[in-house]
Amino acid sequence: MATNRIDIIGYVDGGAVVTTESEGYIDLGREGRVVLYKRQHLKNPKWQARISVPNATGYKVISTKLSDFEEAKRFALNLYDDLYMQVKAGGPLNTKSFKQVYEEWKAYVKVHGRTRRDGTWDTTIERIDS
Repeated sequence: MATNRIDIIGYVDGGAVVTTESEGYIDLGREGRVVLYKRQHLKNPKWQARISVPNATGYKVISTKLSDFEEAKRFALNLYDDLYMQVKAGGPLNTKSFKQVYEEWKAYVKVHGRTRRDGTWDTTIERIDS
């Protein structure tokens, strides 16, 4: 069974540079809650952020769309603060996309939903799906 071995190899601007078997990660000093890394196999790699927030399950993984480390660091820390406040206010860490909400609605109206004139939603669904 493979294990993910993590070694601290140095420090960059107050964040620990750690490595795993496949990629280098930079922990921005929030106990592993904000981590930056680059996906090296890409032609023009950008910094990716992996963020976890207290009292929420899972991670938010997002591209910063930035090549500069300092800008990516600022972006990730600001996003952490925003997500922290969102979770503290009772919101979820990862919100649903429009497609996810639409697919749930479509499944619901096919079983339970009728229009105000007692019709179906089939023509609406066909318009949206096309």
